[in-house]
Amino acid sequence: MTSQPNPFAPHWLIRDIVISAHRSVVGEGGLLFVGDSLVEGFYWNRIGSLPVLNAGYSGIWTEALEPRVPLLLKSARPGIAVLLVGTNDAKKDCTEASLDVVAGHFERILGHFEDAGVPLVVMTPPPVEKAKRLTGFYASDAMASLSRRIVAMADGRVSGIVDLQKAFADEDGAARAGMSVDGIHLSAQGYRLMRNMLETTIAAVTARRGHDGRAEEG
Repeated sequence: MTSQPNPFAPHWLIRDIVISAHRSVVGEGGLLFVGDSLVEGFYWNRIGSLPVLNAGYSGIWTEALEPRVPLLLKSARPGIAVLLVGTNDAKKDCTEASLDVVAGHFERILGHFEDAGVPLVVMTPPPVEKAKRLTGFYASDAMASLSRRIVAMADGRVSGIVDLQKAFADEDGAARAGMSVDGIHLSAQGYRLMRNMLETTIAAVTARRGHDGRAEEG
């Protein structure tokens, strides 16, 4: 995928500049939220008591995000991180073989967080909502398959998992009506549900760290 022209390159450069500027405001020990456009569109500055450094890159796929992660960890020095990537790997005509390659890159991303010693919450890409503008560009079965792989890879290795694929789905496995604005990008309703799930998960993670004696004493 990296051998193809990247129409998002100018936008990613701008995002690097914005993230660098925002990093000085957030400071060390905050929450690093890294991933694709679903992250970039997350419009809250805090999750619980933690300031959020939004490191979302619209259009990014797992292979392209992988080399950025250690750089972000080194510069941001977060206290906790959230990862949401894979949405753009599950486009139309995606194959299981290509998802095997994606899984390899995702494994290496998990390794970057482990090497940095940063507690990580992993989110799965949400299901595709039917009959919306971008519905036909994404493969629902591939998105579900990738989400299952992400949960399997993250289980036992990360501090928390937020499975949007399950949380947002109807009885047929598609996204419930109103979860997105165009089939994949989240609506205000979808983002509020995401935020509530994140707050609950991160509160549990920080509480466990406190019991382990690694959080700040109050």
